[in-house]
Amino acid sequence: MSDMPNPYQDTMNLPATAFAMRAELPKREPAWIARTESDGVYRTLLQRSAKLPPFILHCGPPYANGNFHMGHALSYLLKDFIVRAKFMTGHYAPFVPGWDCHGLPIEWKVEQDLTKAGIKKADLTKPQIREKCRAEADHWFKLQREEWRRFGVLADFDHPYRTMDFANEADTIRALGELVATGTVYKGAKSVNWSTVEQTALAEAEIEYKDVESTAVYVAFPVVGKQNEFVVIWTTTPWTLPANRAVAYGRDIEYQLVRYNAPNSDKEIMYWFAHEKIEQRIRDSGLAEVGANFKGLKVVRGADYFAGLKLHHPFYPTRHVPMVEGFHVTTDAGTGFVHTAPAHGAEDFEIGKQFGLNTDCPVKGDGTYEDGVDTDADTLRLAGKDIWKAQPDILAELEQRGVLLKQSKFQHSYPVSWRSKAKLIFRTTPQWFVRMGDAADPASIRAKALKAIFGGDVHWIPEVGKNRIGGMIEGRPDWCISRQRAWGVPIAIFRNKKTGEYLFDRLAFEHVARHVEKMGVDAWDKLSVDELLAGYDYTGGSKADLEKETDILDVWFDSGTTWHHVLQARQDLRRSDGNVPADMYLEGSDQHRGWFHTSLLTSVAITGKAPYAQVLTHGFVVDGDGRKMSKSLGNVISPKEIIEKYGADVLRLWVAASDYREDVRLSPQIMESVVDSYRRLRNTFRYMLGNLHDFTEAQAVPYADLPELEKWVLATFHDLMTSVRDGYDTYQFHRVYHALHDFCAVELSALYFDIRKDALYADAKNAPRRRACQTVLMHLLKGLTTSLAPLIPFTADEVWRAAFGESAESVHLRRLNAPDAAWKNPALLEKWQRVLEVRAAVNAALERDRQAGKIGKSLEADVALGLPEPMTFDRFSLEELLIVSHVDVAKAAELSVAIVPAAGHKCPRCWVYARDIGAHATHSDVCGRCGDALQANAAAAA
Repeated sequence: MSDMPNPYQDTMNLPATAFAMRAELPKREPAWIARTESDGVYRTLLQRSAKLPPFILHCGPPYANGNFHMGHALSYLLKDFIVRAKFMTGHYAPFVPGWDCHGLPIEWKVEQDLTKAGIKKADLTKPQIREKCRAEADHWFKLQREEWRRFGVLADFDHPYRTMDFANEADTIRALGELVATGTVYKGAKSVNWSTVEQTALAEAEIEYKDVESTAVYVAFPVVGKQNEFVVIWTTTPWTLPANRAVAYGRDIEYQLVRYNAPNSDKEIMYWFAHEKIEQRIRDSGLAEVGANFKGLKVVRGADYFAGLKLHHPFYPTRHVPMVEGFHVTTDAGTGFVHTAPAHGAEDFEIGKQFGLNTDCPVKGDGTYEDGVDTDADTLRLAGKDIWKAQPDILAELEQRGVLLKQSKFQHSYPVSWRSKAKLIFRTTPQWFVRMGDAADPASIRAKALKAIFGGDVHWIPEVGKNRIGGMIEGRPDWCISRQRAWGVPIAIFRNKKTGEYLFDRLAFEHVARHVEKMGVDAWDKLSVDELLAGYDYTGGSKADLEKETDILDVWFDSGTTWHHVLQARQDLRRSDGNVPADMYLEGSDQHRGWFHTSLLTSVAITGKAPYAQVLTHGFVVDGDGRKMSKSLGNVISPKEIIEKYGADVLRLWVAASDYREDVRLSPQIMESVVDSYRRLRNTFRYMLGNLHDFTEAQAVPYADLPELEKWVLATFHDLMTSVRDGYDTYQFHRVYHALHDFCAVELSALYFDIRKDALYADAKNAPRRRACQTVLMHLLKGLTTSLAPLIPFTADEVWRAAFGESAESVHLRRLNAPDAAWKNPALLEKWQRVLEVRAAVNAALERDRQAGKIGKSLEADVALGLPEPMTFDRFSLEELLIVSHVDVAKAAELSVAIVPAAGHKCPRCWVYARDIGAHATHSDVCGRCGDALQANAAAAA
């Protein structure tokens, strides 16, 4: 219709709805959240679906420190989409949020707070430190839970799981006992990643890499028994030289001895380098820079010359270090010889074990040297010094002894703690490990994990996740599960001081777990061995001979066993259908090395199966240019900002519109685009609600009596609903969103609503055509609202109550509307492809004439159509389709369109140029259709 005044406006069926154009989501959503919780929607869903097929999406626990960021929002909203959709497609889909509460970041924060308060950590007991850690974790748990609620997530927030809850701590110990029973847990000295700042071993998942500048040195080791003959090594960690126990060579590598004439001296020195690219190696070592003359001497094969050879340590001359064959030696960089310090490298440690080298570590946990590392005559004093600060002293000593050939700065990628960002070292210490075993051994954890990954037991979404985690499992070392900290679950293992044997009986773990259920992890420190093992029959000797392990479990063990101490422990999550504990794990792709990884290892070790049937991974949130969000770039956007400005439904719509399989972009411009899309959806609902204000389902028109246009809309809607259901079933939410949005924007707003606006407004209130349209609008309203409910639950709830009353049952308790099978009509859809081609051609012609000033609105035109084939409709006309006043059709060889000014007179009520104005017996000033409508409305009112 027009914005111009209409003298018959009061006689029109104009839209009426309380559903506001402005959503005011930030203001209104908190009340919707409160109502959903007070109405017990989640509890009702559980009760109603209790006997339906289960779908268990296990919630990976976020870490209880700091506010939620956009990565959290992406992850938790994807989970919510799935849980809501599963409930609405007939599943029992409980969702229990969880929190990871132990671990170094929390303890580190507590230590920092203690320092600020002038309190020494050493003055507190472990239980006192844990009390502060528990309070810190509880603070962030409560804050994060409210942030999570604000996202509109449907979950059991009143009964979450937390790894620091006593029951979970106890069951983590039980899981350890079950793992120990498999024979894969052992204690041994290994060179592990160590944080000197945090003073604990770290697992691979706790490490990240950054570019750093190190000091690289070329050092000459004198050959024992050979005058002026040296083997040259290259290293970027001079601080490890005090721990040198050997120099490794390659068995089949060719080496060349070169004679060096020192400048201004008759002295000749001979150096060994790898023969390949020897000129480059000589230049890189710094020798060529002083203008020396070189002469190449003999070339040898590594194993033929160096086997059994010994070298003088460069600053411990009385220490003879052997030359050993190294599996890891290459000629890619350096000299072809490898400085070997078994205390400070994984490969070095393996070499040390192979050749019986001393693996004792000369560096303490805080990064300072032990006693006993000073050189003879105290020319180099290192005891008690920080390893990094001592490097200049080491270099000076090497130079003083004439064995430092060159030092330079070297840029490379270096491991750091992902928490403190401090540089890590390798340090050989006694640790507890889970043995991965050989992939060729079917009984090994590695083989079982790879079978679960590649054998079809797990469906990976996207598929690339399979190779990603598979590669990590194939190459990973044994899992170091011990940490030298206070805040965590104790490694509840006893050691017999007399025999050195460990108590690995599962029943002993159970005794400890029972105490932890009552007292938490403090039970391990507060209770004696006798108290912890009261009632346990120890057959290995006297309980007085037992001592308690002092290390705690890697925090990844806590979360990696939640399938055990959450899914199998909680009645509402425990399966009874024989499937693996979880139908799905869902997190970011970084969890291939984290939660997915450790959960898989513990589960295949204990049960022989993966803990999940499906693993869905999403990318990272980046800015509009694809850059990582960081404070330094100023491109960080928080979920709170978006919710406070636009509302959670708009945040949710951004997630729904994104293809999570890749990194997801976010910027103010992208959010404005999402806001536009939200408005389009909202206006679609507002239009339908406004035109259904006088309609009840008792007035619905049977499908057989619907005009062809309505049948075409329902046929299109049938296919849309089928596609939506498939999108939810395959977790392709962007497909769901785009299909629904495009249907609202194109098929409805730009086509159906445009065509039927005249009938809705100007037909008699109870006219069959108008009621037929309202019937379809009701079908559309129900289908679209339930289809969008998992994605934008606040708006869906608002629409549902606007349609069916404030006391109506929540839309979230309904099923996804299944399309009526009678609506499916491929033949009609095929026909309407041609019909819409005709409409597009006519619209193009109308627009040309409008631009030329020949017509204004389309009702000011009549159309002459030339059609190759007849175009007939059931209870529908070309005038309705084209929104023109009159259409003449003639047969033609090809489609032709001619626009002429409309004949007849403009009806003052409907603005159609009609040829029957004045012919109506009662209302002669309007067209016949409007006259009939006025008469019918008057009769209905009477």
